[in-house]
Amino acid sequence: MRRLAVLAVVTGLVACQRTDGKQIAASAKGSGSGSGLVTNVPKATPRTQGEQVKPPLELMNPPMDAVKTSSGLIYKKLSGAGDSPKPLRNDTVLVTYTGWRQTTGETFFTNKGKGQPQALALANLAPGFTEALLLMHKGESAMLWIPPSIGYKGSPPPGSSAETLAYEVELNDIIAAPIVPADLTPPPTALKLPSGLAYVVAKPGTGKDKARYFDTVTFNYTAWDATGRMFDSTEMRKRPATVPPFRQSAAMEEILTAMTAGERMRVWIPAAKMQQGGKPLPGMPEGILTYEVETISIAPGIEPPPKPADVAAVPADAKKTPKGVAYKVLRAGKGGPHPTVTDSVKVNYTGWTTDGRMFDSSVVKNEPAEFSLGGVIAGWTEGIPLMSVGDRVRFWIPDQLAFKGAAGRPQGMLVFDIELLEIKPPVKVEAADPAGQKAPLEIKK
Repeated sequence: MRRLAVLAVVTGLVACQRTDGKQIAASAKGSGSGSGLVTNVPKATPRTQGEQVKPPLELMNPPMDAVKTSSGLIYKKLSGAGDSPKPLRNDTVLVTYTGWRQTTGETFFTNKGKGQPQALALANLAPGFTEALLLMHKGESAMLWIPPSIGYKGSPPPGSSAETLAYEVELNDIIAAPIVPADLTPPPTALKLPSGLAYVVAKPGTGKDKARYFDTVTFNYTAWDATGRMFDSTEMRKRPATVPPFRQSAAMEEILTAMTAGERMRVWIPAAKMQQGGKPLPGMPEGILTYEVETISIAPGIEPPPKPADVAAVPADAKKTPKGVAYKVLRAGKGGPHPTVTDSVKVNYTGWTTDGRMFDSSVVKNEPAEFSLGGVIAGWTEGIPLMSVGDRVRFWIPDQLAFKGAAGRPQGMLVFDIELLEIKPPVKVEAADPAGQKAPLEIKK
């Protein structure tokens, strides 16, 4: 039985995969939702690994022929030819490196001799580490001294102090990122989607039909902020997103449903439009964002119920529970027992926000949901016990009984059409009491 701990909108994608035999770890809250491409960023003071490595050069006194940049980075090439390619700012690099604390000489990290270079996205490293790697050619090794002013991605880790860190780095390989678009603001020739989002077609599609909001779309995307920094990309992860458009932000839903299979579109989106649940997602930049989205395939979905005519507000003929859940019976079953809060139920459901946007539906999944009434949003725990098997009821659930304040969840009053398919009462098993008498012990499924 599939248990629903909470009624949730599934918008997340988390990827950890291998690319060309090397591991790249990345996380994203949602396809095109603005969550950052996160790789294994070298921390300024990671935990001590135990293994101590002798540095190739003196840590306290960099050599006289080392190069010092305007940022304070000190760089000394150790080996390698200068005719191989250099990485660009959004590329992912595969590196072997060792890090030392300059003042103590302690080795705080090394993957040297492990047989597995580490994949690092340059767009998400501490600025000093990024600057140094952009100076290097593939196959080169170098010694770096990075002062605290450019040695951290944000603040130093809790419990540690800012300090100069020294690294020996070998640049093993470069995984090229998609090219930054030349136009990070809409050109005069841009077209407009119905919401006003500007776009251009970068590559025409090969399919005939556009995706519907309930179809399953497989697509790639890459996103850049206003400076050209790539902050999310399925193309770099080499794992396309596969999801119905309604699971995305409203802006991404609009984009996906405007495209046919094979089409690539460049869209300029204000960051505020990529929010979910009215809140920005972690890692989302500000300003105008540039997305390139390419649809790979479209699989027809099961059409959900239409948007209710009374979705915007509770109608006058609706009844209310003591806690404020409004409801109206759409179809009565044959009557019979009602579930209790200790029961599990099987239901089909579809949910909308009051602007009429569907955010979840078991009908689209063609899989009724099963869950304990004690483990869902309070509005469901309050409303579903009013039903008998066969009933189909529309509920208007106020914010405080739904997802109020929950990040990534729909906010405000929510409207659900729910059909009760089955009641599964708790299983009763026999257990001996201390006095030796047998008594029923309630177990929830």
